[in-house]
Amino acid sequence: MTTANNTAANAKKNGSLEIAFESIDSCFGYVDYITSQIQKLIGQYNAGETNAANQTFIEVIDLMDLYIQLISKVYQVIRTDMPDRSFKDENLQKLEIHLLSVIKALVQAKEKNDVIMLCDLLEYELIDNLTQWKIKVLPELKKLRNT
Repeated sequence: MTTANNTAANAKKNGSLEIAFESIDSCFGYVDYITSQIQKLIGQYNAGETNAANQTFIEVIDLMDLYIQLISKVYQVIRTDMPDRSFKDENLQKLEIHLLSVIKALVQAKEKNDVIMLCDLLEYELIDNLTQWKIKVLPELKKLRNT
């Protein structure tokens, strides 16, 4: 590979990595926003505002889908561009598996129109899972920027 090609490859790598770390910084606020939407959704269900709750439910699922895609891409870039850095994969993997199982359970509860189960999953499982991302995974990923 020529020097020019190496320089271009390194610039692309550094650009992707920089975007990944900027995305991690944004994830903290994104998790807070999703959590506020979940609280809004729970309030709508508790108030019997079914139509509004149905719309907010779709929004929450879409937000969760985008979050999963974003964090997966960030993690992929970090693993690819920083293969020499260590990161506790087990926290990310456990939380990701749990998050996907909660989303699956939410969809099943929604299909059964089980509002009580739905609200319990939202309040006690999904919010807790998102909080764990903020406590365990995002700070660890952020630390990699300075190593």
